[in-house]
Amino acid sequence: MQRVLDIDLDFFLDRILYADDEPRGRPSDQDYQVDSTKVVLDYLRDHCGLTGPLPGAACKHHREVWFHWRRMLKSGELRAPFEVIHVDAHADMGLGNNSCLYIAEELLAQPVAKRRPPTGRENWHVSDCNFIAYALACRWIGRLTYVTHPNWQDDIQWLHMKDFSTTSGFVQMKRFESGFTEGLNDYLDVKRLPFEAEPDIPLTVVSRPDFQADMPPDFVFISQSPNYTPQTADVLFDRIKALVEPTEVP
Repeated sequence: MQRVLDIDLDFFLDRILYADDEPRGRPSDQDYQVDSTKVVLDYLRDHCGLTGPLPGAACKHHREVWFHWRRMLKSGELRAPFEVIHVDAHADMGLGNNSCLYIAEELLAQPVAKRRPPTGRENWHVSDCNFIAYALACRWIGRLTYVTHPNWQDDIQWLHMKDFSTTSGFVQMKRFESGFTEGLNDYLDVKRLPFEAEPDIPLTVVSRPDFQADMPPDFVFISQSPNYTPQTADVLFDRIKALVEPTEVP
């Protein structure tokens, strides 16, 4: 199974900026401190196995990674299912909004080969906050490791987890009947409804200091995420880009 290292630059800040607090522009340089280049490069080498440039992409927004994966799957450079090491301050598995409903009601109702997630600007389309969920729903990912920020608070989307538990150790995408949330007094009541389960996908959640890759990745993707990182992080982003050999765009 090929291994993809997926890095979001906000992983290397001292604080986590959550979507509800997202500013209109870049976060303040005074409010968010960035790890030194040496600390970051040492971590990528010693913990993630990134010892030199690898094929992949450097992206402005994290959602762009999903489109690179789709292109590489079409070309055959990337083969599903692949393993993802998600090094990020956020899980990117959805926020409980319309993307969760779209996946559960519509996308999973389609044959795997015909699943086409929507790619526009609405809140159920592929975004920075849900692109991992869409990759899981398309059965691209066969194993997922989520390396969390030291100040992480559980943001894994429980609807997409086995037994509806973020600590179950397995992703389990679920197909529900259309309109399944209508009439529910509490969103948690969805746990009592019938569903059709997708195959289990192993999920390992590990903290930043405890993560240690057992083998190097095959591909690397780095995202700047300007909505979540201050301008002082741009120098670090430019330095990490040197570890990415852009894959050809047809």
